[in-house]
Amino acid sequence: MLSTYKPVYTFIILFKISLLFWISCSDDQPPVAPSEEYEEITLLAEFPLDIRDPSGLALDPDGETLWVVSDNPGRGIYRITYQGEIVEQIQMDSDDLEGIIVDPNDNTLWVVEERLRQIVNISRSGEVLQRVQLDVEGDIENDGLEGITVNPNNGHFFVVNEANPRQLHELTPQMEIINTTDINFSGIFEVEDLSGISYNITENSLWIVSDTSEKIVVTDLNGSPIKAYNIDVFDPEGIALDASQRIVFIVSDSDRTLYVFNY
Repeated sequence: MLSTYKPVYTFIILFKISLLFWISCSDDQPPVAPSEEYEEITLLAEFPLDIRDPSGLALDPDGETLWVVSDNPGRGIYRITYQGEIVEQIQMDSDDLEGIIVDPNDNTLWVVEERLRQIVNISRSGEVLQRVQLDVEGDIENDGLEGITVNPNNGHFFVVNEANPRQLHELTPQMEIINTTDINFSGIFEVEDLSGISYNITENSLWIVSDTSEKIVVTDLNGSPIKAYNIDVFDPEGIALDASQRIVFIVSDSDRTLYVFNY
């Protein structure tokens, strides 16, 4: 009797082992059912910024400061405290800066030039190390690239195009576009434009802010919406996350203000 069931028993064991191995090796994210209601978010503080047209926001690895750019030509890049005080300024001969992120490999900066459709690698001293021209759609100059973030787990960058079309681009560390997603959300996720983006390392998700719609939409790495936050901020153009503390920083271009939220 034992010999009759042994092959079946062995097959079941081998099948389970193979299934566990497949799951552990899969890079695909499990599907997440999107929320149908806005998530709760609480305003903790707001701080005025002595920066003209602040746009784009990123955490510094020191855990105490943020990087912000000015989209006013030639104003450059600033490092500020969590209370909005300027720590340093990096001069840059820029056209229309809109996004910024710190490269996890070497702590240099990547900034977005909207009208030029470029992402630019900058040293901490302000030296231009590399310019990358992105082949993205759209003929309206001011509807171009708006935000940039990076997944430190694999070094892939994510860049959003503001409008016409609204798009999410995924790039390799060699700055080659490997995936482009058209953003056409509906319901609570509907947005008129894409203004900034930040990677959430604890959720493995992307947080995208819209200045016209005044909301945050959280997506998976493929650009599918998961949840949304309605924020009472006029003209929000930059977003950065301190995921360990569940803190969201938002910068308003027109109001020249840094907002701090808890989610």
